[in-house]
Amino acid sequence: MERLAVREISARFLSQDERIEIADLRHAGLSIRAIASRLGRSPSTISRELRRNAVTGNDYRPFEAHRRATARRTRRHRRRLEITPELQQVVAELLSQRWSPQQISRHLRARFPDEPRMSLCHESIYRAIYQTGSLLLRPSPLAPQRRSPLRTGRDHRRAHRRGELRRPRFEQPMLTIHQRPFPPEDRSQAGHWESQCCCQATRDRAAGQGSW
Repeated sequence: MERLAVREISARFLSQDERIEIADLRHAGLSIRAIASRLGRSPSTISRELRRNAVTGNDYRPFEAHRRATARRTRRHRRRLEITPELQQVVAELLSQRWSPQQISRHLRARFPDEPRMSLCHESIYRAIYQTGSLLLRPSPLAPQRRSPLRTGRDHRRAHRRGELRRPRFEQPMLTIHQRPFPPEDRSQAGHWESQCCCQATRDRAAGQGSW
């Protein structure tokens, strides 16, 4: 079986069981709104499903419909940057000037307010940069060794982990000066003399009694 046909999909997509129920209810003569109410879906979702995945006319076959939907998800959708050369040129030019994707996204909305095809969110720009074989990857005059157009120089997305799985930066938590087991006036350990002198010099400077 196809990989996408057997894996668990998001709940926002129709499942095979829901498509079987749509076929049964449609065969029983229920309207689109009635079917949507029974499944807890939007009427537009049911209407689109019957329109896109029906074999011919009103002949809706649930297993064939599910196979079509699965095959449609496997196709790679071309990005707006790929099908709009003018947009790609503007984004590449601004990236070469070290603009961030957030700045580019705001600039596109202000520069082309009446052209939706010339607008992009910053996440779309990041994905276009990080995708394999991206046309936006090129050496920068400021850093020839880096091909990423981002100011960070990153050409791949950094993995993020949940907070409880993230390894702490320090193995032992650091203690503030107020949590030390001895008072600051106690100079029994090396290294605290400089801290005491620095604090005294700061107080003297604030009072106008000394200088650095």
